[in-house]
Order: sequence, then structure tokens, then C-alpha cells
Amino acid sequence: MKVIIVGAHGEAKELINRISTGWNVSVIDMDQDKLRNFNPNRQIEKYQGDGTSTLVLKKAGIETASALITLTQDDEVNIEILKIAKSHKISRLSSVINDESNIKYYDELEVELVDPNILLARRFEHILEPRRVVSQAFAGGRAEAIELEVNADSPVRGKKLKEIGSDYFIVGALLRKGKVVIPHGDTELQTQDLVTVVLQSGAFGNVIKLFSGSESRFPLEFGKNTAIVINSEEELKNLTEAEFYTRNTNAEELVILSQESIFTDSKEEDATTFEAILKDLKFRTENTQKNSLKEIESKLDELSIGTLIIPVTEDVKVSTIRSYINFSNKNKIPILFSRGTSPINNIGFLSSSDFSENSPTTISFDIASTLKSKVFAVVIDQPKFISHENTESKKSIIQKLQDAALSNEVQLEILSEEGNEAKIFTSLTDKFDLSIIGHNLSTTWQLKKTTEFISQNSSSSVLYIPI
Repeated sequence: MKVIIVGAHGEAKELINRISTGWNVSVIDMDQDKLRNFNPNRQIEKYQGDGTSTLVLKKAGIETASALITLTQDDEVNIEILKIAKSHKISRLSSVINDESNIKYYDELEVELVDPNILLARRFEHILEPRRVVSQAFAGGRAEAIELEVNADSPVRGKKLKEIGSDYFIVGALLRKGKVVIPHGDTELQTQDLVTVVLQSGAFGNVIKLFSGSESRFPLEFGKNTAIVINSEEELKNLTEAEFYTRNTNAEELVILSQESIFTDSKEEDATTFEAILKDLKFRTENTQKNSLKEIESKLDELSIGTLIIPVTEDVKVSTIRSYINFSNKNKIPILFSRGTSPINNIGFLSSSDFSENSPTTISFDIASTLKSKVFAVVIDQPKFISHENTESKKSIIQKLQDAALSNEVQLEILSEEGNEAKIFTSLTDKFDLSIIGHNLSTTWQLKKTTEFISQNSSSSVLYIPI
């Protein structure tokens, strides 16, 4: 994602050195010498010119930017730049404020403000009255306290503090469901815990990565293996997709569910053909009579299926799709409706407010992080529900999506559309190699129809997640 910073100042350099590598940074400043000597510890783009110039901002990438920060010492200049950014629908706008009398003008633009006077006063107050002040920085600047939220894909989720202990940080407290918890070694960290961490100043990056970073888990929370149903020779292309999918997730092995012989010429044994396709991938075959859902269900305990891969054709019936989705919901096993669209370079999903542990959103970022794929979040407004409240909700969802992309260090593109969810998302699936959708048992019938329609008519393979 792109962030534009106007003002090549020291705070800009410090910020660039601290933020995620997921940000592509452009810095604008009028002073050519200042820009020449502005060299943070990562690659950035520099643009000499007037930040209030639309032409300069376009060169810096405002048309694709997700965030803009103004650091000039002139509020009028800052506000003019922010107005241009607002007109380009940039949702993350922030600025330093030089004169508090101008706050109302920033507020009109919904800008997050940083007041350097307050920051300096807090630091000097700490020096004068260290026992009275709870501050982020202490010990002469050699230590700091930060609050971090444990995400669904955080490396520390589900772990006890004694398992992640370190000499360079301690966890002092955590806020869980509105209650303060003083932790001990056996305290297990949970999703949405707000954790207060005291750390050495030089350990900032490591602590952020540990608590707010991402760790691939899919499909292990559903099962340790993937399984594919193979009923004919034509479905070998789907076996290739299953091989790619298994090799590039945390699945331990691929289970092939097939009848005794699926090849018409019978020149070689099925296992020999499977070995040629799967190469060094660990796999095993399970002979079945009909590959019916009832037969597969009887083997679930021994197979530990984390994803069931089902080859589908263009003429697949909606009743077939519905049966597999019902099977998925009942047994809590993701279903991959395979159309052979691998390798998976682009992943699309229908965005929602659900960022829980095994939601389609979280799993999309999990898989994209593992595969180094690009993610397309499809945000669809339904005309009859458009309102100010809905717009605010949409803005919040987009910011959460951006945060998830940064923590997983994957590229994110948001596709904002208006109209029928099922038809619009399906029309976009030719851009994706994998589409990820899902719903739970309490979902409205409209969303159930949407998932069935997408699964049946998608141009790409579809991963259905039972929530």
C-alpha cells in the first residue's frame, strides 16, 4: 500500500524506519538539499516540489495511495494538501498541527492530529514528576510501554506467556472482554486481548512482529490433511491443483479418494500416475466404492481432513453445490470447488465485518501470506442499504483490511462495487485464481444463495469456509 508524507523532517524518517515493509513510501518536500540528505533505512521515493500541487501529488502516487501525512509547519498548507487527498477518497489522513485554533478545519476533513506540544510536554512532565506520570517512554528513553491487540493470526495467540518469555520484554497486564487481567506464566493469550508490553527501546520491531505479526495456521485448525475426490481421468488437472494447494499450505499430506481404477486404458496402475504428478509430495490413496458424502463422512475420524477438494465442471448443478456446502457446515471442513486454476497468484474474497479466527477474511490473508499472493477484497454496497452509518462501517472494514494486509505483509487491492453481491463477485472471479467465501448456519437465506451462486458459476476455484 502507498503512503505519501509531505515534509522530509526527522519525525518522517523515524516513522518510515518503524512502519511495516508493506508500505510503499513517497516523500515530498520543497527543499531539494533536504530531500537529498533524507535517507531512512529503507528504499523510498522522493519528489521535490510543492505538496499543494495536484501534479506533484499525482507523481507521488496519490491516485493509488491509502494514506497521507502532512508535516509542514504551515497549517494552511497542510489543510490544502489534505483537501486534495480527501477528494481522492484517501481514508487515512493525518497531520501535525501547528496552531490549535485551526483544529476545526482539520476536524472537517476527519484528520487524525498529532500535537507536538502535547508530546513534548508529556516527556518533560515525566522528567519533572516521574512517579506521577504513566508514559510510553521511560528509563531515560531506554525503555517504553506499548499496547498491542492480539490478532486472530498472531504468532502468540493460544500460547502461554512462559512459552514466549524473553529477556527484552515483559507483559505487564492485559485487557480481556473489558476486564483487567494481571498475567502469570500460565496465562494463555487470546484473540482481541489488549496486551501492555514493557520492552527495551531497541526491541520495538521484534515485539511488534511477535504480537501483531502473522503466522500461517491454515488448514491445521480444521484438520492436518487435504483430501481430493478423483472419479475420472479428466480430473487429473484437479489433482495438480490439489498438489499445489497441499504443498503450499501447512497440510501434512494429500489423501486421494478414488475408486479402484479410474483410467480407461489401464496401462499403468493409478498409484504410478499419481506419483508422477505429485512428485515428492507425501500422499496416500483411499479406495472408495462411490465416493458418496456418506462414505466420506464415515472416514473423517481417521483422515483428519482440513480441506476436501471437489473437482467441478461448468455444468455442475446447484443441488450438488448445496450438498457439499451442507456437508461442510455439518462437519466443519472447508470445501475447495476445484476448477484447476493454479498456481494461486491472486486471491479474491467477499469482504465483511467478520475478522474472526477462521473467517474467510482471515483465511484469505493466511493463504496469501504463505503463497506470496495478491489479495483482492471485494466490497459491495447494496443500494437500498446505503446510509451514513453504512458508509462509516465500510470505512472501518477497509481500514481493518489494510491493517491485516500490513501484518501479513501481502499486497492488497480493494475493489469497491455497488449492486448484487452474487452477480458482481462472480463477474470478478476471472481476475482470481482462488475465490474464498463462507457463511454459518444462522446466515440469512440471501447469503446462502449468494455462496451457492458463486460456487456454481465462478471462473476460478472456490474455497468455501464453514464459519
